[in-house]
Amino acid sequence: MMQAQTTTGNIAGTVTGADGAALPGVTVEAVHTPTNTHYQAVSGANGRFTIPNVRVGGPYHVTANLEGFKPFDVNNVQVALGETADLDVNLRLNAVSEAITVTASADDVINPNRTGSTSEVSTQQLETLPTVNRQIQDFARTNPYFVSSLTGDGTFMFVAGRNNRYNNIQIDGAVNNDLFGLSSSGTPGGGSGTQPISLDAISQIQLLISPYDVRQSGFTGGGVNAVTRSGTNDFEGSVFGTKRNPDYVGKGPSGTKIGEFDQTQYGGRIGGPIIKDRLFFFLSGESNKRNDPNGTSADTSTGTIYTGTPSAADVANFLRTTYNYDPGPLGDLVFGTESKLLFGRLDANLSSSENLTLRHNYVDATNGNAPSSFVRSTTRFYYPNNIYLFPSKTNSTVAQLNSVFGANMFNEGRVGFQTIREHRETPGSIFPTIEIGGGERTGTIQAGIERFSGANALDQDILEVTDDFTWVHGNHNIIVGTHNEMFKFANLFIADFYGYYHFRDFAALQAGTPDIYRIGFATGNDPRRATEFKAAQYSLYVNDQWHLPHNVTLTMGLRADKPRFDTTPSFNPTVQSAIGFSTSDIPSESITWEPRVGFNWDIGGAGKQQLRGGVGVFQGRTPFVWISNNYGGTGVETVALGCVAPACTPPTFNPNPDTQPRNLGAGAVPDISLSDSDFRFPRVLRATLGYDRELFWGVRASAEVLYSKSQEDVFYQNVNKHQVGTSPLDGRPTYASVSTQIGQAYFLTNSTEGHELTESLQLEKRLGHLELTGSYAHQKAESIGDPTSSTASSNWQFGYITRGDIFTPELTTSVFQIEHRFNIGASYDLATGPFTHNFGLFYVAQAGQPYSLLLGGDPNRDGSSNNDLLFIPQNLILCPSNATSAPNATAPCRLSNGNTTTALDKSLFNNFLQSVGYEPGTGQTPKRDTLSQPWTRRLDFHYALGLPQIFGTRVSIEADILNLLNLFDDNAGVEKFVLNNTYQPVIYSGQDPTSGLPVYREAAAGRLTPGNQYSTANLQSRWQGRLGLRITF
Repeated sequence: MMQAQTTTGNIAGTVTGADGAALPGVTVEAVHTPTNTHYQAVSGANGRFTIPNVRVGGPYHVTANLEGFKPFDVNNVQVALGETADLDVNLRLNAVSEAITVTASADDVINPNRTGSTSEVSTQQLETLPTVNRQIQDFARTNPYFVSSLTGDGTFMFVAGRNNRYNNIQIDGAVNNDLFGLSSSGTPGGGSGTQPISLDAISQIQLLISPYDVRQSGFTGGGVNAVTRSGTNDFEGSVFGTKRNPDYVGKGPSGTKIGEFDQTQYGGRIGGPIIKDRLFFFLSGESNKRNDPNGTSADTSTGTIYTGTPSAADVANFLRTTYNYDPGPLGDLVFGTESKLLFGRLDANLSSSENLTLRHNYVDATNGNAPSSFVRSTTRFYYPNNIYLFPSKTNSTVAQLNSVFGANMFNEGRVGFQTIREHRETPGSIFPTIEIGGGERTGTIQAGIERFSGANALDQDILEVTDDFTWVHGNHNIIVGTHNEMFKFANLFIADFYGYYHFRDFAALQAGTPDIYRIGFATGNDPRRATEFKAAQYSLYVNDQWHLPHNVTLTMGLRADKPRFDTTPSFNPTVQSAIGFSTSDIPSESITWEPRVGFNWDIGGAGKQQLRGGVGVFQGRTPFVWISNNYGGTGVETVALGCVAPACTPPTFNPNPDTQPRNLGAGAVPDISLSDSDFRFPRVLRATLGYDRELFWGVRASAEVLYSKSQEDVFYQNVNKHQVGTSPLDGRPTYASVSTQIGQAYFLTNSTEGHELTESLQLEKRLGHLELTGSYAHQKAESIGDPTSSTASSNWQFGYITRGDIFTPELTTSVFQIEHRFNIGASYDLATGPFTHNFGLFYVAQAGQPYSLLLGGDPNRDGSSNNDLLFIPQNLILCPSNATSAPNATAPCRLSNGNTTTALDKSLFNNFLQSVGYEPGTGQTPKRDTLSQPWTRRLDFHYALGLPQIFGTRVSIEADILNLLNLFDDNAGVEKFVLNNTYQPVIYSGQDPTSGLPVYREAAAGRLTPGNQYSTANLQSRWQGRLGLRITF
């Protein structure tokens, strides 16, 4: 049987007689000992038998019978997730007295069912590898293609150099994604800092990158399938509690003790029989409460202190005295997270040929979040009332029926229904958003309400129906199936609902004269009307696994996916007449064909070495939030107005959030979101070639090459722009609006550009209670852009950074490339008398993500100051950050009041360039993502001491240490990152009329200080400990 995103495994093999000839008609029965569940199959004409869809784990008791032959049995057969335990059965006649030889294995490396790149995380690994946060991502990183973010909370991951929103996450084979795509982790509730399921509920985890079974789809990155535990005939359970506080956290590179950090986790699991041999239950629950300090303040209470201009105290005092608005204190900021996870499962053996599973998963969580695209640092600061809270609730119910029809036909049917309810809340009193300095979204100080949270809520309903029918015919395992998903979304998202004002400097704020103003609102009677739409995707597929002579297994399949959009966006005639695009267009509903073929050759037939690989098409999903933008951004139901000087004169600042100006006069026009009628979901052609071999001392080695080529990928364009000239700065194209009746027009379309190549080497050693793994991966990933946001505007201006034509971005390094990555993992358990010991280690060292330097001031005049790559002139005039007026014949550096100021020494600019590896004075613009963030290195440790059992109950004391090397050296394991993978050190002010030189100004005080482009992950750059107690019975 082929490996699939499933909850089960298989038992298969060949029955032969004493002469080696195949024996047909042999009844083979496997009994799952813990539940007394029976599975049967009959060998075919070629002697092969297959028992599919058996419970993972074991042990199994397998027997075989044929009249005239001596019966046999074998115990302790183990079945791995998605794998096949191979049994070679040799029967003897009744007259022969010697013992029957039976071998059984479920090798997850040397296995005829392995074609592409996949791996599993076993129960032992889940129990022994270190994890402080009890999250799936801590175990997915054992695969060299899966990269968990080492900065932040580490909850998002990108796979094989692809976008982190291109993964597919399942529980027991059923969809458990954040299909709408607001969360970077890709899981329901991910935006509220929680996990989709308690770790205590998980038995094994399946990691998929290039499986050539066409049942597996929904990703162009990677697939994660968490298989849950189930009850047995024995009552078993466990309860645990863990505690973390500042005493368990190091001082890190700043040498200061962490602030109000605290985490408490407790929970447990229990399972057993309701009716012995027939009906079983399993329950788990977990509660998590955590406080995380930010680590940066505008006073002296933290190791990192904001010292930029303007003063945070001056701005706060001005807002309090002038507008009676308190933005919050200047000290450290603590983000709270609370979550409750509940899981329940029933398993029923309805008969010897039918098994029914019912399960329900509930997640309730909330947490505090920093404002979008803003970070506290020495040069940037936001106030406590500028954050937002994110409550989220998820309910997921799944029913699965596995049926056997005769000796060679099987069926697996599954129905699931999931609801997700999320919204944002804001602390403090409501006040318009204020940003000071720099450019829009790259400013120095931000206050007021978080600009994307004033009207923000989402409801998701997902119905899933899957059915797979298997027919074992001779050497063929043929599967015909269907997978269907139906979605209903209600998305309330109105940016700048209470108004957004950008001020060039503090003086402009004091005068109430912004240079940018934005307002969003719904039309009609309901100012908070949500955008609602329905969609679906239907899939049909057929797959054949063919066992050929000479130890060759071939997998072939064809899949057809057809999307459907039941709702049409509103038609805006103004847009049609202005630029010739229709707001009512929906993405293509055409069928996508996905052929795949994979092979496995057991060289020599001894199970010691194999050559494997395949090639095929994989289609993923577009986060539906990107499509939702087209429903809510027509300019009909909701309006997003922007007024940017000098094309429009922004209104004087109004502190009343309920009376923000909407009639802005000339130049204030709505931004629009559009979809290409030929737009298709992301699709890649993916090829794998791998060689696995058993070496000396039981070491397994695997060498593999994985290549992906984009067939369709996401591409955002601004179709209300056209080229009108070139920039005097460096000759890059400059743009103007096609029509002044609308603002930006973000067009969701496809590109065929982009590819990823990864070479990996893995070593594995398993000996008794010891398991060692190690891997190295080298990667090259290129794209024309990398959308990482939830809004069309952000994806266009942050995702597609150019130095030339904005409609044909250059193919260059992707931000998801991790050029080098090393993994080492170890787990060991032993007993010393009545005590048990479990040890786990995991070490990762990886290159940093690429990043780019930006040039502010919108030198290409396309309406964004966040997508222009930095030009390195041969010579320049460098002004201080407060020189916000354009140069004129009087002086190149001028303050906002028109007064002149002294230029800075250009060595400040040159020194910064040299610090990142750029040569000053080249007269060139480097490509996107040619710089690399620092390497990250981390060693994590786990130890559990099991005390002597008392009446079958064992108490274990557990300890985990994350970033162990930092315990001995405060500068080890430090993690630095560049926010949004871009940094804007300077702003282009224009050309000096006298000298003709370009005039740059420092984007904010300190931006040209080498090293200031990096933020330090406050908690992750310190060692962290966790102590816990677990009682198992």
